[in-house]
Amino acid sequence: MSDLQTAYYIIAIVFMGVMFLLLIGLLAAVLVIRSKVNAIHDRIEEKIAQISGVAEKGAAVLGTLKKVTGKVSR
Repeated sequence: MSDLQTAYYIIAIVFMGVMFLLLIGLLAAVLVIRSKVNAIHDRIEEKIAQISGVAEKGAAVLGTLKKVTGKVSR
């Protein structure tokens, strides 16, 4: 093999190795970002559930007040 061909093969092997490491790093970054997005999504769902619970309790209190005021006024 000529020196130019050997240099080309060495450069190609180094390039493939670097690209493989970059691909693994990119995959790891995507997985970390995905887990953080899922954690944020879970927190938002939890907050929505809490707000819904407060709204339902408020509606129950208003219903009770309407019943009480209706009985008092009659």
